[in-house]
Amino acid sequence: MSRVEHGERGMKARDVRSLLDLFGRHTSVEEGQREELLSLARAGFSGKSDWWRKLSGKGLKPKFDLLIAAEAGARTISHWRSQILPGILQTDAYAQAAIEATDVEGVVDVDGRIGIRRARQEIITREENPVALQVILDEAVLHRQVGGPEVMKEQLQRLAELSSLPNVKIQVLPFAVGAHPAVNGDFVLLVFKANDDLGMVYLETATSGLVLQSQHEVRRYSRTYGMLQAMALSPAKSASLIASTAKEL
Repeated sequence: MSRVEHGERGMKARDVRSLLDLFGRHTSVEEGQREELLSLARAGFSGKSDWWRKLSGKGLKPKFDLLIAAEAGARTISHWRSQILPGILQTDAYAQAAIEATDVEGVVDVDGRIGIRRARQEIITREENPVALQVILDEAVLHRQVGGPEVMKEQLQRLAELSSLPNVKIQVLPFAVGAHPAVNGDFVLLVFKANDDLGMVYLETATSGLVLQSQHEVRRYSRTYGMLQAMALSPAKSASLIASTAKEL
């Protein structure tokens, strides 16, 4: 404990959760504070760069900084996307088109947002312990020409390159599947290095993010993701579909 108090090492999320449970018996701990402390613990214990701490006041959606912090300490990140690619896979041109299309109020710092997405992507290709990234895409994502044909072609080619990495697994859920367990919306499921950490789920709306960390919620989304994996094309067939779609542009 003295090493923690003197800033020589971080605390595991398990220890932070136990302390929050203990404190919660005697005082009120708001759910938002609990989410933030757990995310900070996970990121801090990972020993990775904490560049995301500087994002306060950058105009990001509430709770999005918690996702970035959690990504830094994650062992596995699993995305389900039904509309567009997750930011962690986007090229600059694709990201620019997506950001501009959703900036209905005209207030977003587009270049700043692109820089943040680029920084987030480093966890995929870093030399030491790159994160295991799993992504399931609705087939519609491959055909929605974000930024136009040339931008989309470049993006699909980038997807094909990333899918060849040993720590990246990309699958496509074909139209023929029909209804599926995730029709209610996109989500990100994060699993951390500590075996006793329940993990977390991140959901995003147009104006804010939502962090889910209860055992029931995390298990529900984990089961949903497993079902999607079983229904989606294999990584090899998905790579072929991505390549053929790019050639058609």
